[in-house]
Amino acid sequence: MAKKTAFTPKAPVEKLPLAIRKDIRDNYDSKKEDYETQISELLGTKWVVNISPQELWAYATDNNSTASYVLNGYVDGFIYGLKSFIENYEEEGKTYFNKAVTQSELTVTVNPKGDDAETISADIKDGVFRILFKHDKLGYNQNWLDKTYFVKAVDAVTEETFSLKAKSSIEKAWEENVDDLKKEIGEVLAMPDVILDPNFEEVYAALKAAKKDDDDWQTSFGTAILAYFRDGLLYNLKYAGFKDDDMLQEGLAEAVPSKTIKFRVVKALKKGTRNEAEIEDGVLYLQVKPETWYSNVSDMGDNIMKLL
Repeated sequence: MAKKTAFTPKAPVEKLPLAIRKDIRDNYDSKKEDYETQISELLGTKWVVNISPQELWAYATDNNSTASYVLNGYVDGFIYGLKSFIENYEEEGKTYFNKAVTQSELTVTVNPKGDDAETISADIKDGVFRILFKHDKLGYNQNWLDKTYFVKAVDAVTEETFSLKAKSSIEKAWEENVDDLKKEIGEVLAMPDVILDPNFEEVYAALKAAKKDDDDWQTSFGTAILAYFRDGLLYNLKYAGFKDDDMLQEGLAEAVPSKTIKFRVVKALKKGTRNEAEIEDGVLYLQVKPETWYSNVSDMGDNIMKLL
C-alpha cells in the first residue's frame, strides 16, 4: 500500500478582493466586539476572537456563502457549544476551560489531518481554543460544536487530577448521593459512623493506566463507584439479612474494626470473576479488575457471608 502523503496547509490569501474585504468589515468586524463580550461574560474573563479571513478563504469554493457568513457561523457555533458546555458542567466546567485555554482566545484553522479529518472538530493548542475544519468542508456543520467537543478538547490538555468528565460524574453521582447511602448502610450494619471511602484518586489512576486507549469510562466514573456500593454491597447486605440481625452485625463489626469500606482496583481477584469483597487489616474492600470495570455491579459483596 502506498504511503499516504502528509497534508500541507495552503498559504493564506495574500490579499482578499475588495468586495470580500468590504463584506467582512460590514458584516463580521462590526459584530466582533459583541462576540468577544458574549464569550467574556459566559466565561468570566476577557476573551478575544482572532480568526484570519485570509487563511480561511484559501479554502473557499463556489459552494461557500459570503466570507462574513462563514466567519459569523463559526463564532456563533462556538458560542452555542460553549453555552451547552457550561449548562452541563457549570462552574467546574468554566474553571477547567479557563485553565486549559490560557490565552483566552478563539481561532479557526484547517485540520492538519487532511483527508482523515472530521468535517468540524476542536482542540486547544498553546492555550488557544481552535475550531478545526476539514480542508474541503469550509463552513460546513458549524452548529455541530456541542459540549462533547469542548470537554474532549479540555480533557486532552488538562493538568487536573481528574478529567472534567470524571470530576463531573463524581460530583453529580457520588457527592449528591453519598450521605443517603452512608445512612442506609449504617442502618443495615448498625454502624452509624461507617466510613465509605471511594478512593477516587487511586482508582482513577489505575483505570487510566489500564485503559490508555479508552476514556469512555470516565463519563460514568462516579456513577460506577456509587453503583458498586449501593446496587452491589448494600443490596447484598440486605439480601443476606444483616438488617436487624445482631449476630451478623456483630460479626462484621468484629471483622472490620476500622468501620471502613474502601473501593479499589486490583490486578487479580482472589475468587471472584468480575468483582468481590475482601477483608484486610480490618478494612472491608470492594475490589474490581480494570478489564471488568462497571459490569455485574450487583454481584459486589455477594460473598460477604464467606468472609465472616
